[in-house]
Amino acid sequence: MKRGQLTPIENADQVSVPTFVSIQSGDALSQFDYGTPQISLSDSVEIPTLVIGETPEESLDVASAASQTIETESGAVWVQGNAVLCGCPDCQAPMSVRLWLMVADCWKCDTSIELTPEQQRAARRLLEMQRAANEQISASAPALPTVAPQLPAERDEPQLFPELATAPSQETVQEEFVDDERFTARLIRQIFNSMPAWLVSFLLHLIALLILAMILLPQLSENPTITISSFLSPKDTEGGEVRIQNPTFELQDDISLAQQMTEGDEEVRDVIQKAEQDANELREDPKPTAPLPDLDQVKKNITTKAGPNYSFAARDPRIRQEIVKQEGGTTLTEAAVSRGLRWLASVQNADGSWSYRDYRYNSKTRKRRSNEGDMAATSLALLPFLGAGQTPESGRYKETVARGLKWILEQQKDNGDLRAKDMREEAGQSYHYDMYAHGQATIVLVETFALTGDERFREPCQRAIRFIENAQYRDGGWRYVTKRELRSRAQSGDTSVFGWQLMALQSARSSNLGIKIDDSTFDLAEQYLDLAGKKYRSRPWRDYAVGSLYRYQTDDTRPKHTMTAEALLCRFYLGWDRDKPAVRDAVKYLLKNYPPSKKNADVYYWYYATQAMHHYGGDEWESWNLKLRDLLVLMQNRRGRYPGSWEPDDFPWGAQGGRIFVTSLAICSLEVYYRHLPLFKKLKFEE
Repeated sequence: MKRGQLTPIENADQVSVPTFVSIQSGDALSQFDYGTPQISLSDSVEIPTLVIGETPEESLDVASAASQTIETESGAVWVQGNAVLCGCPDCQAPMSVRLWLMVADCWKCDTSIELTPEQQRAARRLLEMQRAANEQISASAPALPTVAPQLPAERDEPQLFPELATAPSQETVQEEFVDDERFTARLIRQIFNSMPAWLVSFLLHLIALLILAMILLPQLSENPTITISSFLSPKDTEGGEVRIQNPTFELQDDISLAQQMTEGDEEVRDVIQKAEQDANELREDPKPTAPLPDLDQVKKNITTKAGPNYSFAARDPRIRQEIVKQEGGTTLTEAAVSRGLRWLASVQNADGSWSYRDYRYNSKTRKRRSNEGDMAATSLALLPFLGAGQTPESGRYKETVARGLKWILEQQKDNGDLRAKDMREEAGQSYHYDMYAHGQATIVLVETFALTGDERFREPCQRAIRFIENAQYRDGGWRYVTKRELRSRAQSGDTSVFGWQLMALQSARSSNLGIKIDDSTFDLAEQYLDLAGKKYRSRPWRDYAVGSLYRYQTDDTRPKHTMTAEALLCRFYLGWDRDKPAVRDAVKYLLKNYPPSKKNADVYYWYYATQAMHHYGGDEWESWNLKLRDLLVLMQNRRGRYPGSWEPDDFPWGAQGGRIFVTSLAICSLEVYYRHLPLFKKLKFEE
């Protein structure tokens, strides 16, 4: 056969239309002047039926074997077999349309196109026409005889698909094209039916898991979680204390405590609301006279430098609230601190001092006489103000603190003595408060210097420290008078006075301000503690490790829990670690035999034991703190003549020290969360 020549079937006169069954050509189809039957959206076209055979029974609609074309402004779209095709806009080659995305890729020039909306509607219409034709063919009689592939007929030849002899009008076609929802539903159904079974199963299980996750995740999110690490590192690091925290714990604790303070839901809400207002007083300073240090540097010092140095950094009012929550305080504990400071400020004398005796007669109350201050009361009253970050430069009570500090400095002698006046001149008070007052006043001056960096306090601090060194006894202790004032060289120190002097020395050492301290003073102090904590011969104390239980004086035969707490805190500052057996025994002894209770209330013991337990940390601290904080809040006066104070008659030594004594120590105990940084762990802040 010659190239490009078509061969007719024999006995062609028996066929109603010319039919060709074979072609042999090496040329592209575009060389021949053949095309597919055309259907215009605006014209009606009669499509004759192709008949093969001599009788009607042998006739058959062969619409599925032919092609139909719809012309659009963007180009023709036609169906061939089960494929929808369109022409390449660059090389005119036929391209198969991917119906899911309505895009086509040219096999010849690699052109990719997206069908226009008009072409998409035409493609959907062609699929509808093909489906209708296939349904009619499947319902007709004998199968179609096998024939060779045919070329598209000439444009003037009879058209195929007799069931479409009259094409729908343009309006009808457009209405059917707009009906996309039914087509989309059928398309989704076809896609689903064509999926393999494993994929259908995977999708169903995935949907089920997503639904289950949506139900359970809100419940799971309420449970506490611990992030061990967000990165990997080959370097070993020491783990910290694990504490499970929940932001609702603090509110629950406040509500539980408020219910003990009043009755009724409305009253509980009022208590918590008022507590929040009182606590806010310590977080604000309406008129600071000096800028606070850089907050980022403060946080860096706290989080990277655990230990005795930088121990005052946590008092910064900008971070105190977060530290309170971390360390176990609540809004009610902060409110109690605020109310206590308010009461102390209200009984300050006009000259800036405080007095244990007759504090109610300060000139502010306009009573018949003014009160005379003393160093012990003034120093103890200032300690909780400084503990809350109130300095002469910043804080709501900066003027109160400034007047008190001015009074203390005016009383200091040239040799550094801060005892203010000779208590030996008063009958019944011989030698009783002297060195107590000096140690407490020294702590006040050193803490002020550390918090402000004001160089005006350097020399007074150095002279006060030198006075403590010179007052130390031969056994390493201190008592009511200095070494030079002793009537007998055989007299020994006592652990109670010892603790205040060592705390003053430690405050100076931890201030990082260059205050000079003789190392031999600390060596002698350790010698005294060794004597006070030596082995006991009688039960049950002899079963405890050496150095775990302490006497009031070195020759006593029985330990005292108050002295044990005070000495334990001193041991921490002198370098003992929390894992030392004597330390563990001391903590165990105090918690087992002398936990906080209203029946055996002792604010002086609580002051030292609370600091020691906070440094020790762990479950022991948690147990101690939960009992003590609520007890102190409940025992505070909330109304009456002295709101914000604590009753002296509720505590030992209250009759001697009075309301200022017990109130100051109670406030300091509630400030423990930030008054000194814990020695054996680093605090962390939320980003």
